[in-house]
Amino acid sequence: MNSTPRRDPREAFMVLDHLTVQVWLLDDADTYAWVNETFAAFHGRRPEDMEGLRLTDLLPAEVAEAARLSNQGVVDSARPLTMESWVEDHRGTHRLLSITKTPHLGADGRVEKVVCVAVDVTEQRAAEARLAQGEENFRSLVESIEDLVVIADEEGRLLYANPATLRKLEYTEESVQDISLLDMHPSWVRAEARAIVAEMFAGRRDSCPLPLISRSGALLPAETRVWFGTWNGRRSVFGLSRDLSREQETRQRFEKLFRHNPALMAISDVESGRFTDVNHTWLRVMGYTSEEVLGRTSGELDLFPMTEEKNRVTQLLQTYGRLEEVELVVRDKAGRLHTGLFSGEIVESQGKRFFLTLMVDITERRRLEDERELVIQELRSALEQIKTLRGIVPICAKCKKIRDDRGYWQQVEAYITQHTAAHFSHGLCPCCAEELYDDLAKDVDATPPAGN
Repeated sequence: MNSTPRRDPREAFMVLDHLTVQVWLLDDADTYAWVNETFAAFHGRRPEDMEGLRLTDLLPAEVAEAARLSNQGVVDSARPLTMESWVEDHRGTHRLLSITKTPHLGADGRVEKVVCVAVDVTEQRAAEARLAQGEENFRSLVESIEDLVVIADEEGRLLYANPATLRKLEYTEESVQDISLLDMHPSWVRAEARAIVAEMFAGRRDSCPLPLISRSGALLPAETRVWFGTWNGRRSVFGLSRDLSREQETRQRFEKLFRHNPALMAISDVESGRFTDVNHTWLRVMGYTSEEVLGRTSGELDLFPMTEEKNRVTQLLQTYGRLEEVELVVRDKAGRLHTGLFSGEIVESQGKRFFLTLMVDITERRRLEDERELVIQELRSALEQIKTLRGIVPICAKCKKIRDDRGYWQQVEAYITQHTAAHFSHGLCPCCAEELYDDLAKDVDATPPAGN
């Protein structure tokens, strides 16, 4: 039998005196036998001053009683105990300690000492709480958005799909476990999808433009991006698919409105001024083909004969972002001039800025207005002339001459010709003809017919 005397456990634990974790020995459930410097510093004391102290000498009564009960449990059961407890240090700061209490048995199998080790886990638990809150926020976010979010393992098998994915692709939470990332795409594009996903995993590509497909076969236009992360402790692939259904519907409505609008519509790049699109009405009225217009500027096409006016309008559009019903003259391919009312605004698409302009051709309206103005002017002139003949006109009672505003006497026909658009032709009325040529008429009547 080994007769070597049993070593006091305090001697063995003195090597732990300078560790950053707290270590202490209890002679029983209530009495400190030895503490290391870290434990003593936590309570603002020296190690040698703490041997033999009771729990109530160091801790508040309620805390000391709770500690005594847990210590007694270790002594009675001879089994280790791990617990977390908030403990106040000598500065009044509460720290969360993870405490392990281990029984040290004597030769007779009875508990001689209780070995206690405490690790400060305050920051760790706070970080875990922040991480848990972050995960909760992440779940709240992905479960409320309309975009599709999936998480897969490194082989591409789905681990999670958010409610939008389940709803739009008609999956169930159970069926997700049997689906891979590639299964989310139609069968006829899976080979292309596999190549794109491989490029995305290799970092050579950041998005996949291929559509998704529901379990019933309905196509969902989407743009998918992936990145790597950790999910439930496993390296995973995160996928975010932006549902482009509404965007596509909006684009289709805009296309119909733009392409078949009765007004002349054009889109040009703000930076270069080059046309990127024009509608059918623009091509028809201006006499160009799309090949002749797209990629060129209005200056290259010589569309605006009044360059200064065009530059002023462009500056207004750049400054205020929009303009409404500004009148400009444009020249078509054949050289004919058109008067238009221009409206427009600056729009953004895919990070670029464009001018969207609309022109209502008012050339015919302007021509009719000009003709109407000319007629109005003629009518006004006629009215002025008519007004001249109104009122009392001085006229000679015998010779019928008229006195004008300057006091000169004029023949009636001369006065009227001067003040109206009327002209005279001369002849004789029957009475004057009889008076002037009565004798001639009688001689004619007395001449016998020829041949008698």
